[in-house]
Amino acid sequence: MAEEKISLETISEVDIEKIPVISDYGIDLSLEEKIEIYNKLLEAHKLAKTNVKVGNVTNRGFATYVCTNKNKWSLGTNFNNTRNDISSVCGERSAILSAYNYALVSYMKNPQSGFDFKIKYMCMSSNIDINDYYDFIVPCEDCLSWLNTNRCFDEDTMIFSFVRKEDRILKISATKLVDLLPYRIVKTSSIYSENKDIKTTPLAQKSLLKFKIDKNIIKNILFKTYEAYKNNNLVKISGQNIIASVFFGDEIMTFKKLDWTKRWFVEPLEHACAEAMQKTDGNLEIKAVCYFGDEYNNSEIKDGVVSIKTLGRIRQKHASGDTLLILNLENEILVTTIGEYLPKKFVQGYKI
Repeated sequence: MAEEKISLETISEVDIEKIPVISDYGIDLSLEEKIEIYNKLLEAHKLAKTNVKVGNVTNRGFATYVCTNKNKWSLGTNFNNTRNDISSVCGERSAILSAYNYALVSYMKNPQSGFDFKIKYMCMSSNIDINDYYDFIVPCEDCLSWLNTNRCFDEDTMIFSFVRKEDRILKISATKLVDLLPYRIVKTSSIYSENKDIKTTPLAQKSLLKFKIDKNIIKNILFKTYEAYKNNNLVKISGQNIIASVFFGDEIMTFKKLDWTKRWFVEPLEHACAEAMQKTDGNLEIKAVCYFGDEYNNSEIKDGVVSIKTLGRIRQKHASGDTLLILNLENEILVTTIGEYLPKKFVQGYKI
């Protein structure tokens, strides 16, 4: 079959009705819905290309159209005004903020209508030529960390993207946001006992052999992390005591979450990894990561303890999917891997 070339010049000739929608959920879009999704993906693609053309810093363009449950669509693109990601906002966050502001203004004008802000659809595109869209686009580490709540999203929030796999046929991919998020059902505990059973997943058992780590080492890492938790005198603002440790060589580096204000804090795993990198002159191989701390009790915001953003970053360098992740749960110690904890479809590393 000759490869179907899709471009901005010929896109109007595409028969949208014949474009397959691939999904694990048996999603059945009406023709009207498919046309709307297709057009939103195309508009986002054009915006991403324009963003690169006018000269953003990273020379990478992403754009997202979001749709709320009230069928209000909002478009946003990544905004990179420096090379460091502190001053960068991704397309999906830009679009969600735009939709949120619109919903607030609508509510101010008519409070009787109530304020029910949930995202139903996210249509994600990039500046990459449509012919090169091999896999679907997913949110980056920073965005997944930001999206890992249930304040604006629910179990049905759907992400759409163009995709052209081995057969090179243009398709629309549909997946649920929850499939891109880690173990939402795992709730860590701040109660520790040396008598807790240690549960290891099958992949973690392979990593234990690979890194020559036994259960005594696991217990030692967890105990040192717990000791840092008990002696943390820096918890005065956020009310959340979180400790992270990294195991490298035969050493354990532990660091506390440090709050400057409730809004600005130092993520403990990032600091522990930075200290370990200095100690090894940058030749760092992280064998295990351990988190210990308090979950937020607020039922509306489930930020949890483990940083998706930091795990995603260190997995690109100095760690891997095989790196062990040690978590203290209510009734047991769970030893899994970073690759298992982060979703299987967590494939996009945002490189600046």
